[in-house]
Amino acid sequence: MENVQYAEELVREFLVFRGFTNTLQAYEAELSTEIGRNFEVDKILDLVFSVYIPKYQLDRLLSIFSFLKQCFTSPADTVLYTALLKLEQSVLRYYVVNALKSGRQEKVVEFFSASGSYLMQKREDWIAWFAIPYIKNPSLDPQFRMYFSKEWSDTLVLSFRNFLSGIFNGTRIPALLKISTEKNMIKCLKSDIKQLNNKLSELQALLEVKEVELSLLRRSGNSIDSGHKNLLEITTFGSSVDGQAFSGVYEESSTSSIQGVDSHTLSSVKSRDEKLCDSSRMSNAEMSRFWCQRKIFLK
Repeated sequence: MENVQYAEELVREFLVFRGFTNTLQAYEAELSTEIGRNFEVDKILDLVFSVYIPKYQLDRLLSIFSFLKQCFTSPADTVLYTALLKLEQSVLRYYVVNALKSGRQEKVVEFFSASGSYLMQKREDWIAWFAIPYIKNPSLDPQFRMYFSKEWSDTLVLSFRNFLSGIFNGTRIPALLKISTEKNMIKCLKSDIKQLNNKLSELQALLEVKEVELSLLRRSGNSIDSGHKNLLEITTFGSSVDGQAFSGVYEESSTSSIQGVDSHTLSSVKSRDEKLCDSSRMSNAEMSRFWCQRKIFLK
């Protein structure tokens, strides 16, 4: 709908620019009739069955079929042209039936007065219909009863819909509408590109944050590994120093006899010390506890 309105404005602007006033007036008059309704099937059906027929706008109803004949069919296309003529005939009969159902016999008389020659020109099967305004109950007449049924009117609307859908789907899009369509497409593409750029900026910022967090995690991991390594070296060095001190103290204490300790007690201590030294499972805590006991004993 927006594309059609934009194209109409382009045509109106061009006609004004060139000074085609008569053409502009005719163009405005054509637009006011709403013929074609922008090739929208539902809107054309609404015009025919909800506006033109109920309001007895016969001239506009006939103009619809004249427009369809000129723009979408030709006598050379026998099948399509014949189908359109049959649809026109059925719609006009529906016009007559609707007027009779509404009690507007005078509208039926006006219809045949205005279109009688046109109907008789190529449609001999209209002859019986000229008498219908004067039949008391035409809905009970075997010749016309079918046209007063809901099934017939529903079938007519469906057939008209299918016909319009078929011819409009095969219609070539005018160049003016293509210009409007391409303009809207470019506008949509620019909007999409802008949204994608914004999304890309957000993702880049998020990536930078994640890289900083990853760098911090790596530094934290390296610090923990370094701390473990230093702790292991300190533990190993402490164990070596404690062993050497134990050995030196042991030798010093074993050669000292001025403490007044008897030989039996020293032998016991020496034996216990040797067992402790030979144990490879002695921990630093046990080693410290041993030396405390040793010092107390030596005192």
